Parts: sequence; C-alpha cells; structure tokens
Amino acid sequence: MKHLPDFVLQKLKEELKETPETRVKSLMELRKMLKDEQLTCGIDFEEDFLIQFLRHSKHNTGKAFNFVRNLVRLRKKYPLSLDSIPDEFFLTKESTKTILLLPKRCPEGCTIVIYRYGLFNPKEMSVEEFQRMVMVMYMQLLRDPMTQINGFKFICDFKGTNLQILRTCTPHNLYLLYHKSL
Repeated sequence: MKHLPDFVLQKLKEELKETPETRVKSLMELRKMLKDEQLTCGIDFEEDFLIQFLRHSKHNTGKAFNFVRNLVRLRKKYPLSLDSIPDEFFLTKESTKTILLLPKRCPEGCTIVIYRYGLFNPKEMSVEEFQRMVMVMYMQLLRDPMTQINGFKFICDFKGTNLQILRTCTPHNLYLLYHKSL
C-alpha cells in the first residue's frame, strides 16, 4: 500500500514516533547493529522487513535489534517454522479454515482475524504444521504498513472445541507459541 490515510499518518507520528528523519536514522542504526552482530552479519535484510521491527519497538533500535536477532535464532533452531506453504495445503486440509482473515478493517484500521478453534483437527494437521501456517500468515500480514501501524484485533470462537484440541496445548507447544509471537 503506497497511500496511508491521514489518521494513520498521524498515529504513525504520535504513537510510533516515526518521521522521515527518525525512519532513516533508526534504519541506518539498526542495519549497523545487525552488520556488527555475528549471528546476523551475513544476512541482507530488506528495508520493509526491518521497518516492521522498528515500528513494533517505536523506533527503539535496541529493542528492534533484539526482535530481529530472536527471529534469526528461531529460524536457525526451527528452520521449517518459517518455510513457505504450498497452495495445495490450503486446498486439501479443512483445518486451514481455523483462521479467518476478514476482508475489511475495523474503523481504527486494524486487521481483524477470527480464530475458530473448533475447526482445527489434530489428526488432519499436526501442531507443527498449524504453527507454521500461523507464523507464515502473520509474517505476510505484517508486510502491510497499515497492519504494522494499527495492529490486529482477534476474535476467538471456541464453538466446537473439544478435549482432543486442548491436548495439543502442551507446555512445549505453548512455549513455542510464546516465543514465535515475540
């Protein structure tokens, strides 16, 4: 999206402390920090990718640096968690309908996501596949500046949730979910 509405530009300036000057300055500073870090020194990060983390941290480059570094660590430890998903995956598995992205935003500009937990079938889709689907979806949604600035609103629909689904909420899976969401 090239054009942002006026209320979003105002929010960008007031809440996220982003001006053209701070954007350039913090982007240069973050690139330097990543270049000097052993874990990230050989990686060429796209500008729009780094801007996501700067906006999330309100242009605090130290925090943004930690977020990027954590994502790189996650990628190294769990390489499949950020791999792309083939289209056939969405055509053949009913459990992909667990997450519904609404076509319109709320009046504040937030992306609205509905979680329909009762549609998840652990026999059809493994927890790892589900986590991968969620991770890839959010990484893609966060490429949109409107979502970076305004965030998400989640609606949780527990209709049809059963004990089989709750059994997937192991401490290990909850730990991974927590760290992947950071």
